[in-house]
Amino acid sequence: MALALTDTVTSKFIPNRRPGEVEAVLTFRELNAIPTDRNLATAEFRNGGMLPCLEASFQVEDKEAVLRAPIPSGPAEERVNLHRRLIRQMTLRVLEEITGRPAGPWGILTGPRPTKLVQRRLDQGWEPEAVLRELIQEYKLAPAKACLLLEVVQRQRPLLLSSSDARRWVSIYLGIPFCPTRCLYCSFPGYAIPRTGTRVESFLAALIGEIKAVGEAIQQQDLRVQTVYIGGGTPTALTSDQLHRLLTTLREHLPFIPASGKSGEFTVEAGRPDTLDLERLEVLKAAGVNRLSINPQTMQDRTLDLIGRKHSAADTLKSFYRAREVGFTDINMDVILGLPGETRIDVAATLDSLAQLKPENLSVHILAVKRASRLKEERQQWSLPAPEEVERMLQISREVTAAMGMLPYYLYRQKNILGNLENVGYSQPGRECLYNIQVMEERQTIIGLGGGAGSKWVNPQDWTLVNTYNPKDPQNYVDRIAEVIEKKINRIRGLRVGEA
Repeated sequence: MALALTDTVTSKFIPNRRPGEVEAVLTFRELNAIPTDRNLATAEFRNGGMLPCLEASFQVEDKEAVLRAPIPSGPAEERVNLHRRLIRQMTLRVLEEITGRPAGPWGILTGPRPTKLVQRRLDQGWEPEAVLRELIQEYKLAPAKACLLLEVVQRQRPLLLSSSDARRWVSIYLGIPFCPTRCLYCSFPGYAIPRTGTRVESFLAALIGEIKAVGEAIQQQDLRVQTVYIGGGTPTALTSDQLHRLLTTLREHLPFIPASGKSGEFTVEAGRPDTLDLERLEVLKAAGVNRLSINPQTMQDRTLDLIGRKHSAADTLKSFYRAREVGFTDINMDVILGLPGETRIDVAATLDSLAQLKPENLSVHILAVKRASRLKEERQQWSLPAPEEVERMLQISREVTAAMGMLPYYLYRQKNILGNLENVGYSQPGRECLYNIQVMEERQTIIGLGGGAGSKWVNPQDWTLVNTYNPKDPQNYVDRIAEVIEKKINRIRGLRVGEA
């Protein structure tokens, strides 16, 4: 098993302390282990007195180590980052030596958006070769991961907004926090329709009110909407009548949403194939939706039943062909690698089945053991594949998508992801999902509406941002809708065209 810094808990980090004082205390837990309080290692870092170096004392299980390393020179404004990077490099080195295990493929990069580092370097005028060297030498990435990062970012660059355009164009996210059932691995704030059916109407009324108010404010600020993404939960868990009312409100109050499906990007997550009947598809098509996400996760019926999804592989095929017949020409499909009980043979069979459908996008996720999921609560009851097996699954996905003519266009990572790997979105050339790029790279304001929806308020001058969130619980959202709308309108009024 490879070492990873993903589960590092930084309990103290105070740069520029006096000589001899503690700068950082780190605690490490075993990667992918059954939840436990046992620490793999602890480390304490001290400023090295008069010398520009860090001194670290490590306690790794029953072994101890002491390490000194010079602090690299650099501008004062970069000092904190240099210290952090050095601390991580020292930690990785000691853990490798003491445990005899190799470093993970992502080295010392621990955040969910590693692409943002590459974006920043290219913004600063770095040559791609210099970026690769830094990723490999300073951040300790495996060369294959460094090349993947650069490839994804270079594909994204032409699709990112300029600073001036980012002041004018926003995207809209609508969160529908209802699902037919809750999946084993899911921690998303979704509520099962059978138990909460009476709450859907009150939620929908509140959401329609939020759409109207936000739509008016957006138009008053002379802003434009680049993409709309309706996610959840499972938006198509709503009835066809409820979907019609929701989408009609969007069309009336955000009139710049494309009506013909020929321009703009309007996505609906039809995540559960069993919710995508002909009537719902026709409602979506008539409303101008031009991109669907149909998410089987696996094409193995035994796994689907195991993880709590009440549909079959045959249902996925029916929904896909039905969507094509209605006229949808841009379809994404999601799969999850590392599901309980699955092997690389199962993954290969799933991907081969989807390849025959020829979707425009394929999103390949690695199972992450999420804190609030039933999988985490019942972790000892489930058999998950070893990290080496998950890596082989990921390699199969790379081979299949390449054979389909697809290219990687967005990437992100998650805490507690199996094998310390990554999620990758693939697309046919020219069919990249703009919303996925914008939400990952955080180069555009995204206004979230509905239950649990997050908003990203981006300052295009320096690409800093503020995140705000709607209440997760549907009833809490309904009860607080006036407050939610007021705060959001005030934020939108601050998005003055031409202002930083």
